[in-house]
Amino acid sequence: MGDLHRPPAARAAPRGGRSGPPGLVPPWPHGATSVAGSEPPPSVIGEDIKAHIMSDDKPKADLPPSSPAVSGRERPVRAAAANGHSAARSQGVDGAPSGDEPALGWVIETIFSPFHCLYQDALFFHTQSRLARADSESSRLARAALLLYISSAEALVHQAAEELGRPQLSRLIADPERPLPLAEACRLLPAIAAEPGAGKGGIDPEAAPWPQFAELLMLRTSWAYPGPASRRRAFYRSPRRDGDYEPMQAHQIPAGLRRSVSPDRLAFPLTGLPRDPYALRPRHLDTARGILDAAIADLDRCMGSALTKGRRHRREPVRVIHPPAETQDV
Repeated sequence: MGDLHRPPAARAAPRGGRSGPPGLVPPWPHGATSVAGSEPPPSVIGEDIKAHIMSDDKPKADLPPSSPAVSGRERPVRAAAANGHSAARSQGVDGAPSGDEPALGWVIETIFSPFHCLYQDALFFHTQSRLARADSESSRLARAALLLYISSAEALVHQAAEELGRPQLSRLIADPERPLPLAEACRLLPAIAAEPGAGKGGIDPEAAPWPQFAELLMLRTSWAYPGPASRRRAFYRSPRRDGDYEPMQAHQIPAGLRRSVSPDRLAFPLTGLPRDPYALRPRHLDTARGILDAAIADLDRCMGSALTKGRRHRREPVRVIHPPAETQDV
């Protein structure tokens, strides 16, 4: 069969079709359009959830083209406008420094949002995984996107605990020295929220999307805590001995192997996410992203919309801090 550490390059996997495995019945509608000014891949969530989590007020084309650039980021004025802020000409963004310090230039300050940054990175790798020509490359990009999606959720919950939680309780979730599992942090967040109207209800761990979310976290955990070799067996099949081998699906298990190879050994039962990291494909990312977005939307509901109110979760305000306002040309 060849080296199992790297599945052989084979025919490109189908790129179309319904997102997610056949057995997953999500509690949200299907739909797929661009979000946050990009063209992400299809997701199993609906337009309302996507707009709720990653919406923009202004098209990027409507923003001023001459704003200063920051290495590795969007132009600050563009980013400020996209996040509901403005950088006026009187703040010095479009002018030149006056006075005796022209060589020192302008200095701006921004507050970054790790959730927004990591989620956008995940969308990028998600899209690239669908465009890859080889399954090996597609899977590599898919694994990066999956980890970034989960990391963005961790950043969102921990930041919300610091900003919205009661001071005496926020460290229960946001203490890096005593980290809580993400599922437990999500369960506690509505209870410690200090915002009026927040904390009125809690998540139901038995109701979708939380069982699916638990499987998503279990997949990431299985990569970090892989266990003995007996728990890391993966299976590939080919119609011919000398053919291209692909990850084996549950319906492809030969009758003679059904006692030793159960479907649950290949993939998680609720989500269909493969246990073998090399078997991860863009369609699995569609499922994972849909679960993550639905979990964020449900957590926001439990918190009386405090989690995403005013785009708090993705806002990155920008202001000029040098030269001082009194020395700037108006």
